[in-house]
Amino acid sequence: MNSVGCGGVGAWMRADKGSGTVVGVGLVMAAAMLLSTILAVGNVLYCRSVAQTAADHAALAAATALYESSGDPCAEGGSTAAANRARLTGCAITGEDVTVTAAVPTRVPFVVDASARARAGPKDCG
Repeated sequence: MNSVGCGGVGAWMRADKGSGTVVGVGLVMAAAMLLSTILAVGNVLYCRSVAQTAADHAALAAATALYESSGDPCAEGGSTAAANRARLTGCAITGEDVTVTAAVPTRVPFVVDASARARAGPKDCG
């Protein structure tokens, strides 16, 4: 006589057949989602870094053009931002200071651009 109950251990094992495949597929899906999230965040952070570098260089170029009166500071900043794989989205001149905003497109569908601001000008002496 079987003391485990209706059907015994063999029936229980037959009913559980294939559940490992479902668990395996679930783990692969979870790993894929985690990897996708890590890649998306990494791309946004990389694009933000590129945008900050482009904004810094564009602000310095624009401030130099303003200081030397060698042309339009915002146009100079725009060409410098373009050379750094970004586009200038804002440029403001306040006295001797230049503030620029640069943006870089990301490869993440729900984050269109990563942007950064930078300011350059002479240091205050007081």
